Amino acid sequence: NSDHPSGKNIVKFSVLKSISLHPPHPHFCPHPLGILYLLEHGEEYVFTLPCAYLGGKVSILCAKSGYSATVTFHTKPFYGGKVHRVTAEVKHNPTNTIVCKAQGEWNGTLEFTYSNGETKIIDTTKLPIIRKKIRPIAKQGPFESRHLWQHVTNALREGNISAATDHKQLLEERQRVEERQRAISNTVWKPKYFIKEVTRLLLEWQSAFYFSFYNVV
Repeated sequence: NSDHPSGKNIVKFSVLKSISLHPPHPHFCPHPLGILYLLEHGEEYVFTLPCAYLGGKVSILCAKSGYSATVTFHTKPFYGGKVHRVTAEVKHNPTNTIVCKAQGEWNGTLEFTYSNGETKIIDTTKLPIIRKKIRPIAKQGPFESRHLWQHVTNALREGNISAATDHKQLLEERQRVEERQRAISNTVWKPKYFIKEVTRLLLEWQSAFYFSFYNVV
């Protein structure tokens, strides 16, 4: 909310955990959700997070402004077609008006067409690239991703799938052992940077996804 002590924009996510990897356990989970608070404008955006590289749809909603958007990441057809294709549209919900449509490649050229007839083209390859600033692995904590998965990453870079799999399994088994130990000692895991929070909005969206799924199948 706007009274957040940091005075900065806030991003929240609903995190979904895999039930089982060994053996694989098939199950249904709704798309993870994110909430972005733009404190400067007093706006709250709720968005879904599907796997873009597998194809899927992202939904974005701002209740205050009345605008919503859908962004669809298309998979490449078996025969012909293009990769990285994306389409999108922005709607003003109170008037049910489509105010903007977009199409193109998310890593190439995107064309925007507005309801007043204007068009705009953005070439993403010409946009400035802001490099990530990352601490050296030697200065990272033991649970930071690049430190934790460094041996898996190095093995993959070398093309050694067998070694990467071995390191991955060692990590997963160690995490299972640590989780069992916490359960035995009744110790609650305390994240360093995240706060667990269940909001009414997330529950409503997750319920809606479950409802849609069970009505489809």
